Amino acid sequence: MTRTTRIVSLNRYLPTGRVEPEHFTIRTKELPDLTDGEMLLRPIAFSVDATLRGQLTGQDNYFAPQVPLGEAVTGIAVSEVVESRHPDHQPGDRVVGLVEWADLSVWPPRTDWIGLTKLDPRVRKPSHALGVYGLLGGLTAHTGIIEAGQVTAGETVAVSAAAGNVGSLAGQIARIRGARVIGLAGSEQKRKILTEDLGFDAAVDYRAPDLAEQLRALAPDGPDLYFDSVGGRVSQTVMGLMRRPARVVVCGLISTYDDDTAWTVNIKPLFANGLTLQGYTPVQFHDALPAALDHLVDWVETGQLIPLETERHGLEALPGAISGLYRGENIGKMVVTVP
Repeated sequence: MTRTTRIVSLNRYLPTGRVEPEHFTIRTKELPDLTDGEMLLRPIAFSVDATLRGQLTGQDNYFAPQVPLGEAVTGIAVSEVVESRHPDHQPGDRVVGLVEWADLSVWPPRTDWIGLTKLDPRVRKPSHALGVYGLLGGLTAHTGIIEAGQVTAGETVAVSAAAGNVGSLAGQIARIRGARVIGLAGSEQKRKILTEDLGFDAAVDYRAPDLAEQLRALAPDGPDLYFDSVGGRVSQTVMGLMRRPARVVVCGLISTYDDDTAWTVNIKPLFANGLTLQGYTPVQFHDALPAALDHLVDWVETGQLIPLETERHGLEALPGAISGLYRGENIGKMVVTVP
C-alpha cells in the first residue's frame, strides 16, 4: 500500500524581502520504500533557524544548498525512528539531524551536511537538543564567547539580539565567565527578561535614537567584546564606541537577510578603536565542542544557565514560525513541536 506524508514546500525564491507564511505550501507526497542505510523518521521537535534564509534565495553562493522549489524544506530536528534499515539505529531511537519538514521523513534527506547523532541521554527535554545544547544554539554561543571571543573576567561584553536563541545564551555564558554584560533587545518585555531572569547587568533598546548615549553611560570606556548577530546600523554604532583595543565576534547578520546591501562596513571604527573583527561558525572549533556540551549541561543542571524557548505546535505552524523568527517574535529558541 502506498504511504503518504505531508510536507512544507517552498513556492518561490526570495533573493530579498521578508519571508511570509504564504511563501510556503503544505502538500502531500508519496513515501518511497526504504533501501539499505535509510530510515523512516517521525520528527517531534523542529528547529527554526535564521540561517534558513540563505537557502531560500535561489542563489548558489550560500554555504548550504538551496531548497528546491516544490520540494520539502529541510532543517534540524529531533526525531523518533519509526522504521530502520540502518545498522546503527533501531525503531524507537531518538536522533538529531537534518530532516524534511514533514510528518514522516526518509533519512538521509536529499542533502545532508551535518550528519545524524543519537539524542544525548542527558537531554531531559528533546527541544533543548536544538536550542541550549544545539549546534546552532548553545554550541554557537559557547564557541563564540569562549573560543572566538576569548572573554575574561572583568571585561564588558555587549550582545546584540540578546533575547534571541544564541544571544540569550552568549550573554549568560559571558556572565558565568565573570564579565559584565549589556544586552540589546527591541521590546521592554525582552529587556526585562534579560536583566531580571537571565542576570544581564543592563539592557537597552537597539531602536532608541540615543542608543550611543545610553551605551556610553553604561560603559564609559566602551565594551571589550561585542557579540553580534545583527549587523547593520546597530553594529556600526556599537563598534564606534568600543575601547581600544577590542574584539568583535560576528555570529550572524540578521538585519541584512532581507536586504544584502544593508551593511557595507565603515572600517573607520576598526582603525580608530583597534578592533579585531572575526566571523565564525562553531564547526571552526570542532575539537572544543564535546567539552562545550559538557559545560552547557552542567550549567543548566546547576541553574547557572537558563534556556528560553518560544514553542509552537504542529507541522502547519512551521511557515508562521520562520516568518515570526525574522520579525523578532521569539524569546530564546524558536521551536515547533509535534504531539
